[in-house]
Amino acid sequence: MGRLSLVIADFDAEYIRNFGKYLIINYPGRFELTSFSSLQALHGFLDSPKSADIILVNSLMYDEKIGQYDRGLVLLLEEGSPGQAPQCRDSAPVSIMKYQHIDRLVSEILRLYSASTDRNCPVQGRKNTCIVSVASPAGGVGKSSIAAGCSILCAGMGFRTFYLNLEITPSTDSFFRGESDQSFSNVIYHLKGSNSLWLRLESAKCRDIRSGVYFYKPPESILEMNEFDEQDAVRLIREFRSSCVYDMVFVDLPSGLSNVNAEVMRHSDAIVLVLALDPVIESKAVIFIKGLDLLENRWKAALADKLLPVLNFSSGFAEYGAVYGYKPAAVIADCSRMHDGTAAGSLIGETSFLKSLNSIVEQILARRPPAGVLTDGGGSVA
Repeated sequence: MGRLSLVIADFDAEYIRNFGKYLIINYPGRFELTSFSSLQALHGFLDSPKSADIILVNSLMYDEKIGQYDRGLVLLLEEGSPGQAPQCRDSAPVSIMKYQHIDRLVSEILRLYSASTDRNCPVQGRKNTCIVSVASPAGGVGKSSIAAGCSILCAGMGFRTFYLNLEITPSTDSFFRGESDQSFSNVIYHLKGSNSLWLRLESAKCRDIRSGVYFYKPPESILEMNEFDEQDAVRLIREFRSSCVYDMVFVDLPSGLSNVNAEVMRHSDAIVLVLALDPVIESKAVIFIKGLDLLENRWKAALADKLLPVLNFSSGFAEYGAVYGYKPAAVIADCSRMHDGTAAGSLIGETSFLKSLNSIVEQILARRPPAGVLTDGGGSVA
């Protein structure tokens, strides 16, 4: 229950084996896989009463008989340029490239399947997804670098990690690169009412090859971020949590305290609050902290218990007392002075900077909910 039934048919048995291994390791519990390396065996399956959600068949193996069955969505694996199967030009299924990064291949499969069905796949999760908000009272404190750096560290530890940038002007491209025809524009569109929501969200993601971190490309226009409201934010966070696909999700929030920020922090397991010693930031931090107090009173929830205050751009690792009313859980030196240039993206390549984030990650992992305990109930899984 809750898994997508996927049939793959290809003459290349080694390709099928590697495909199956990758799904088991990187998409555990999300697909029920059946494979065939001969046309006769595939026809035997299609002649039986069995059905599948998706039938992925090499275009060289495809024939008209396959197109006559009604056993699931048929997609063609094309070894050359995508096109129509030669045996059935007018009614051939959609084809996708066989030789591409498998994450992109799976995303394309999910996109095509979700476009053809309204099916949701409810599943009782086996582990909890830890949602971590990374917030700041003002811009320019290194919030995005810390969010991206923590994502990279968690991915390096073997955790399936997603970096979710909700900034009005996203800085995602400074940290991660990936290939996808979709972006956060598609995410916003689907959040406004699409069925099979998780399938559509998964089809829009990218994966950074260097770090293994998953993310969404920025929207086509930053004006679209004005359409993303607190209801969308809550729905998105709940989908991440209930899908049980990712171990860690780091949410890079806009600076300040908007309705979107408030709802994301409310539904987070931990809140990394990034601070810096600066008179302007101090005045904004006072306003920010008062806002958190008001939210706590409104919701009758202890947001302060989730907070991990981080002092960034410090002159060293000396002990600090309270900073704007908070005792820092971690103090990070000004690593931007250790190399030429101060671009945000260059920091995550700085070993000393990533090393300084270890204490933050350790404290976050210590707060991670235990496996098998769901906080928001079941959800949908691809």
